[in-house]
Amino acid sequence: MRSEGLSLAVADVNWFSTENLFRELDEPDVRLLTLRCMDYRNGWRKGVHPWSASCRRRRVGERRWARDVLLPPGWMKQFPSVGMLPIARTIGRFWERRGGRRGLVATYPHYRHLVDLAEPDATLYYNLDDYTLYWPSRADELRALEHDLVERSTSTVCVALAQAEALRQAVPSAAHKIHHIGHGTPAAFLADEPLDRPAPPPADVADLPRPILGYVGSLEDRLDWPLLESVARAFSKASLVVVGRPPEPGDEPWRESCLRTCSLPNVHVLGWRPQAELPSYYQTFDVNLIPYLVDHPFNRACSPTKIMDGMGATRPMVATAVPQCRLYSELFDVAESRDAFLEAVTRILDRGSDDGRAADRFAHAADNGCAAVASRVVATLDVAS
Repeated sequence: MRSEGLSLAVADVNWFSTENLFRELDEPDVRLLTLRCMDYRNGWRKGVHPWSASCRRRRVGERRWARDVLLPPGWMKQFPSVGMLPIARTIGRFWERRGGRRGLVATYPHYRHLVDLAEPDATLYYNLDDYTLYWPSRADELRALEHDLVERSTSTVCVALAQAEALRQAVPSAAHKIHHIGHGTPAAFLADEPLDRPAPPPADVADLPRPILGYVGSLEDRLDWPLLESVARAFSKASLVVVGRPPEPGDEPWRESCLRTCSLPNVHVLGWRPQAELPSYYQTFDVNLIPYLVDHPFNRACSPTKIMDGMGATRPMVATAVPQCRLYSELFDVAESRDAFLEAVTRILDRGSDDGRAADRFAHAADNGCAAVASRVVATLDVAS
């Protein structure tokens, strides 16, 4: 970092992946403010109110502060020049108090307006997804905002290689300052050592028949439910454990397949678990599964956090061939078809739930922990300047 240091505000850290990344940033010349920005309704659902202690800036580390910012519903997107003023003022006061170079991390295209309001010295656009898929009715507007934000930012960091390549094509004048830096492994997810055997199980899976094939994540349309059903039926004496929030009721065709799979006698849906408990599940599974649909738009544009979370557990992994998983094919099995997926699981189980790559995954996760990755992300502000 430059000698005067950097006062860096992150808008925002509502996603666990972003919060985990910047929580571990530990650069002596960087002062950090992380913001959770939400409207009053979302805040109410999370138990956050204007009088909550979290809505005041509080120190959470040696050089790190945090605050929740509540906004009127819809204002941030519909009336951004007014709706984002509370965010800009909060960031401005932080910069004035901490001094140094004024940096802003913008995590959504909408924060293009925040750049105008806050006027940072350096802006980093941190891209997690193809956001037009979240708001398809406003896709053109979002693309225009995003492209302008990329153009104006000091650097852009994409967690998925596919997104970095797409933005380089869309904004060729900024291609030299668009970087691909994947997710890191949170410190809490890194095992103490490589595990060539499953770790002791959490209490709610301790009595299930081994082997345990596990998936950690939401139960949604992005999953290849026919594949998961095939896994459950092919390994009928094994336990297929799903750790994630069940879907809301609906009539989409995938829900029928989801219900059929989850109703099988060897499938165990545990429901949502806090982040702090997830490492124990990853580490106890005989095989960690990433059964994503390869042609789903979200999956083609994303970098699943379960890649590096699972890597930290060091246990064997089998994934479908979504683009980001292909980048790690030397560290775990990436299957091109349903049969190849089942064959990979069979091969691992036949070897006593050890694919011989636990040490390689451990080394990769240790070298790419969130602290190291966060430093690389922030360093792009100087590389590009």
